[in-house]
Amino acid sequence: MRLFGRKNDDKYTEAAKLLADGEVEQALELLRDFLEEHPDHANAHTSLGVALIHFQENPSADSPEIQEAFQHFERAFELDPDDAVPIFNKAVALRDLGRHDQALASFDRVLEVEERNALAVLHKAEINYELENYEEALRLAKLALIRDPALEEQLVWVKDAMRRGGFLDDGGNVIDKPKEDIPEE
Repeated sequence: MRLFGRKNDDKYTEAAKLLADGEVEQALELLRDFLEEHPDHANAHTSLGVALIHFQENPSADSPEIQEAFQHFERAFELDPDDAVPIFNKAVALRDLGRHDQALASFDRVLEVEERNALAVLHKAEINYELENYEEALRLAKLALIRDPALEEQLVWVKDAMRRGGFLDDGGNVIDKPKEDIPEE
């Protein structure tokens, strides 16, 4: 059977289903077997990277499994440079591991491929908020919201960023900042 012009491989389909169902250990085994037979299957590399990350109870950036996951994400992107999904997954993992600078760089790579990716912009905004770069966080939050208004529910931190960044007074009123204090875009 062919799926979208490509032969449907039952082993990959089963591995992807196992991963979606949370059966990570079995998915890992099937994905490794599949990639031995199909080393240039970009989606399988991405799925294996995701499985390796989810297999970790307490992931560490230096663990061999995380390093292998990153290698699979990079290989997937190398095989299909028009697909930002593997780099997006790497960026999220880096963020979760507290590697903010590397995560921001990876989200920038995502935006090079998908300029309008609102989730990548949202992650960058949240990282900047966590790093206390409030003006940049607010600028990016506005951009993410413009690109996808449905993200509004995820922007619960914006009021705090505005207060901490000096844009709100103690009563929650917007402070008029002099133009020289407002950063250029």
